[in-house]
Amino acid sequence: MSRFLIITLFLSPLFLLTFFSYYPYIFPINSQHPIFRRTSSLSVLSPISTSPPPAFFKSFNHPQRPSNLDPEFRKLGIPIPTNKFYTNLLVDNAQFPVYPLPYALRFESGVNNGLSGFSISNVDEENKVFGPAASYFYSAYTPSITISSKELQNSTKLLLSNPDDFSITARLVSNNSTNPTQPQITLPIVRGMAFVTAQYRKMSPVFESGVGFNVLSSPIKLNHGVIKYKVTLADGSNWLIYAINDDGISILRLSKTKLNRIESTSGVFSGIIQIAKVPKGNAAGESVYDKCAGTFATKALLDVQNQGNVGSYTLSWITTTKTSAPLLHYALPHHITSFKTSFLQETSLTLTSPSTGQMKAYIGSTWLLVESSLNQISFLPPNFASKLTPSRINTIKAQAIKDVSLDFKALSNLDTTYFSGKALAKFGLVCLVVNDVLKDKTLGNTCLSKLQIAMKAFISNTQQYPLRYDATWKGIVSSAAFVTKNIQADFGASYYNDHHFHYGYFVYTAAIIRHLNESWGAANAAWVNSLIRDVSNPSKNDPYFPTFRSFDWFAGHSWASGIFASQDGNNEESTSEDYNFFYATKLWAQTSPKTVEMSNLGKLMDVILAVESRTVKAYFLLEDENTVQPKAFLPNKVSGILWETKLDHTTFFSQQIEAIQGIQMIPITPIVPYFRTKRFISEEWSRLLSPILPFINNSWKSLLYTNHAIVEPNTAYNFFASNSSVQLDDGLSRTWALFWCAVQ
Repeated sequence: MSRFLIITLFLSPLFLLTFFSYYPYIFPINSQHPIFRRTSSLSVLSPISTSPPPAFFKSFNHPQRPSNLDPEFRKLGIPIPTNKFYTNLLVDNAQFPVYPLPYALRFESGVNNGLSGFSISNVDEENKVFGPAASYFYSAYTPSITISSKELQNSTKLLLSNPDDFSITARLVSNNSTNPTQPQITLPIVRGMAFVTAQYRKMSPVFESGVGFNVLSSPIKLNHGVIKYKVTLADGSNWLIYAINDDGISILRLSKTKLNRIESTSGVFSGIIQIAKVPKGNAAGESVYDKCAGTFATKALLDVQNQGNVGSYTLSWITTTKTSAPLLHYALPHHITSFKTSFLQETSLTLTSPSTGQMKAYIGSTWLLVESSLNQISFLPPNFASKLTPSRINTIKAQAIKDVSLDFKALSNLDTTYFSGKALAKFGLVCLVVNDVLKDKTLGNTCLSKLQIAMKAFISNTQQYPLRYDATWKGIVSSAAFVTKNIQADFGASYYNDHHFHYGYFVYTAAIIRHLNESWGAANAAWVNSLIRDVSNPSKNDPYFPTFRSFDWFAGHSWASGIFASQDGNNEESTSEDYNFFYATKLWAQTSPKTVEMSNLGKLMDVILAVESRTVKAYFLLEDENTVQPKAFLPNKVSGILWETKLDHTTFFSQQIEAIQGIQMIPITPIVPYFRTKRFISEEWSRLLSPILPFINNSWKSLLYTNHAIVEPNTAYNFFASNSSVQLDDGLSRTWALFWCAVQ
């Protein structure tokens, strides 16, 4: 190998990114070492702002307060995350399961059987239930084993603390006392945990099963004071129970006293108990659990870096150990394809997740995930000018004149944040085409002036339902529900539903205006930044918003559910409106002054878009060769609504195929091809869309053709050019449709 090649390799972005991420682990050094400081300086997780939101977002206390919070934690005043995998524990008496994956957990309050605790479920792939023609599938929650104690009866208090992006801590106490030294069970509920770990303090362990216990083995002594029990349930599944006494000597002795009950015969216990499921057909995997028993994660620290074309994010799992064993943790399919595995040990353990494929266990407490194809997309499609003919430019201009003549203000000041935002973004794209494509200064000034006037109601917060700052959960919400007394008003946005969908359109519009009028952007930056902070605050140093309200760094995409309880957990429907928010924020950062904060924000958005591109292709937009989702479901081509426990090929508002497929397309912008491959578009078109086109007489047809332009631009262009009266989606202008189809 030549000296030049060696130097080139060592200076490559991927090598440097990996080296600086792992230098502290390879070479034990003091944290003040300059190399170590350089690692943290590469992070793009800097606060957008630490100032209060503008005063016109009138502050109030939300009528739905978080349930079950530990009073001592509540005193800290830390923002409480919404839209998280554990939200069910914070609302509606914690009656529904949470899905940390691969296990689901449910708080058992003891009302029905007198025993309280947390039950555990994991449903094998072959036990998933499919609907007619595989239009949906789900994993029915099965309480295989419940962690409890003799002291926990129906007076049990659930206390929650330390909610963050990857974990929450649950404590079970036998009365209303919050004394941390009283008898209790503490469970760190962590994304990807290989063991469900319960830390007992002076309690007598009891385990119950909704399935039934067939076999309980004798105690097996392992190293470091670990005691293991093998358990076979009535459904044939095999589970392991590990126990480590705090004194390192005493043995927890268990006995099966009923078909559905195992309990301690050795009195009260202080120490940790860990439960894990042995994958079906992989008895040898038991030895992996044995090797790692006694160590568990309590939370994760996130770092995100971007070095141009290569981005990465690192999950550093913070561990507690009784044995000095390595950490065992489960990863989702999209993690596996982006892992830098040099510092991880792959195992044979696999467990299925309810709706996102098979998970695989890895040994190692630091995950480095690399995205090597960051997008370079800006406001307009690349090389658009070379694809425009004079004839098509004239057609687009004639349509733009008509569109600019519309009443932007009247058509955008509507009774929902969502539809108002869609209308504004539509007019924003008209202004972008007039200014940057047609180069018509007079028409462009008219368009921009009308757009700024239409935006004025929103940036002054005088629209029909103004936004308000919620001092309880700490976020900016629609006032619609509180005015109308309907909690579902504005699609539940008053209760944190869909903020990334809604605010993405406003941020997109603002980015276009700032691109065309820098002074407008400077004057209104606080308003725009507040919306961005609400959805995607990158830093815990910002005390006014939780970090990453919508985006889930473990799931790799956002969740639309706010603070509503659901048996099926969180859900995500419109992936395209999800990534539209991050694309819009990237553009806003791109047009902002080149401060560290805005530079980091743009870089962060590029990494999030890369992660989402990976997960959307794995879980939501399903090519025929997809190996993640069940084969029987693939003919649906899109997930429909992806819940934490199921996929349902439908929408919340329509059963029509064009709507189910189309909601994954809007809005059509230059970022779309980064997510929707030509192969996918062709498969979806031939299987589901082309056969129904003659029968569609609604606005979805305009979206189907705009999307199909990526594959057949001339067909799509001719459709719009020859059908001037075709009904358009309320977020699509004919100007943009013609331009988009002309330049693909």
